[in-house]
Amino acid sequence: MNAGQWRLLAVGVLLANIALVFWIVLWPRSGPETADRLVPPLDPALPRLELVAEISDSERAQAGGQLCFSIGPLPSPDALERAEERLRPFTASFRSRQTVADSELGWTVYLPAASRAEAIGLTRDLVERGEEDFFVITSGPLENMVSVGLFESIDNARARQARMQRLGFETRLEVRRESIPQFWVDYRIGSEDRSPWRFIVRASPGAQHREIPCWDD
Repeated sequence: MNAGQWRLLAVGVLLANIALVFWIVLWPRSGPETADRLVPPLDPALPRLELVAEISDSERAQAGGQLCFSIGPLPSPDALERAEERLRPFTASFRSRQTVADSELGWTVYLPAASRAEAIGLTRDLVERGEEDFFVITSGPLENMVSVGLFESIDNARARQARMQRLGFETRLEVRRESIPQFWVDYRIGSEDRSPWRFIVRASPGAQHREIPCWDD
């Protein structure tokens, strides 16, 4: 390759480098500004996330500087007493209360009877048919009825009912309920303070911690 060809090659390389620099510097590219133009503005009607730290002192003052919470249901008076002992050093005031909840225990399959004498007659009929799992109910809303089974599963209860009906007995199915007392502790605390509520909830499975309106002392 002679000297003239070398000069032409060098000039070509130089021109290619200059073109590359111009392309990098001047060619429009998608960047932050382009991306911003592609993202539509937020709807002003959407709710704005407000962090706890952003709540102003005036808003806290309007709330009285205090918050109220409830823990429950607690399973027993002892659990309630332990919860109060844990909360006492941390709270401005607290109160306890009790409610009653209905709990389903299962199903009763029974033979209806109008009197104790009729119930005794039904038990004789059951013995004659080879049945042994039964008893006469002596108290409550099903007094004098003849129970032929207590079941946790509705499928098992229906199977027992079907068997009694095949033997010729009028048979009914009724859910078994029990009233269970439940205990709650409500407490008031400063908006900047903390309480050991997590320990109380862990010790009572099923209990929850929720904010409630404050009450008048």
